[in-house]
Amino acid sequence: MIALNKTIRLFLDSIGRRDEYEFYLDQFQSEHCACFALLCPDLGSIEAGAEVLAFDLHFLLRLELVPAILLCGEQAAQMQSALAVEPIFEFHRLKAGSGADFIEQARTAEKVPVLVAEGMELEAALLQLLPDVAQRVHFIRAAGGLKSASGELLPYIYTHKENGQPLETLEYDFPALGKKLLEERPGVHLSITSPINLLQEIFTVKGAGTLFRKGSAIEHFKTLEPVDRTRLLGLLETSFGKKLLSTAFLDNVAHSYIEKEYRGAVLLEEHPAGLYLSKFAVGRAARGEGVAMELWREVCRNHEALFWRSNVSNPFNSWYHKQADGHHVSGQWQIFWRGVPANAISGIIDYCCQRGEDFSPEA
Repeated sequence: MIALNKTIRLFLDSIGRRDEYEFYLDQFQSEHCACFALLCPDLGSIEAGAEVLAFDLHFLLRLELVPAILLCGEQAAQMQSALAVEPIFEFHRLKAGSGADFIEQARTAEKVPVLVAEGMELEAALLQLLPDVAQRVHFIRAAGGLKSASGELLPYIYTHKENGQPLETLEYDFPALGKKLLEERPGVHLSITSPINLLQEIFTVKGAGTLFRKGSAIEHFKTLEPVDRTRLLGLLETSFGKKLLSTAFLDNVAHSYIEKEYRGAVLLEEHPAGLYLSKFAVGRAARGEGVAMELWREVCRNHEALFWRSNVSNPFNSWYHKQADGHHVSGQWQIFWRGVPANAISGIIDYCCQRGEDFSPEA
């Protein structure tokens, strides 16, 4: 990772947590494409936020991350005119090929390359450019991420699974485009956000927009016999950032929910009051992709009564609060429950407090 001076570090600290942006910076700088990401703005986002967009893209250049802007369709010339007031942009008419040479020239000149494809629709242009030019696409919309019909921001759109909520009326069918691109160009990253939230969308796990995903394959096991224990234990240690003291807890696992590629897992143990959530682990790269929510939905769909504990310093606790019916703090632990009978709550609190540690206290 490049050395970050104090000014850049302070600015990144204002965007999100240091461990998160350092993780993403390292990941982005290890990718080998003509540019870091393709940005596809709509006319409204440019007219309302060209100055903000230019500032953010200048910051990305300072991080040695070169984005390219793609302007398509009948409004491409109008968008180009609106961007041309900012000197950071350099324009190139996209025809055959990828424009990789132009992107490299713009990189050398410390400019943001803008590919103008007035005679092409967005889908055709992206299919031409992905994944050689970039593996990431950020659609930039004046209205920001996609919302439900009731106005709630949707952090994820699953293109190959049921989303559960009807969408707002859209000016462009982004879900259909997302589905096509994920089918034709598997492995690309697609999200949609507003100009003002672009950096937060890029550098934080939570993001600030809507991520398009096919949806994970979650497998439910009632025995650990078919589970790859080496991969599972590796996921647990990587997710918690600590070494396991023992693997004896695996002997008590009654249900496990594991993402097919071992990017996330939930382990449950039997208890008279319900199921004890022994481990909830999601790999670092998968934390911003909604894998945790997919696992959680599967668990809650199949089990009504759950309880678990979490260290009081766990940043995930704010999410746990939203999922639980109640919680109690005792020493280093927050104990959460969902669907547990009231007369069993004191018993599960004692149970959680008396359980030993499974991980070494040292990272």
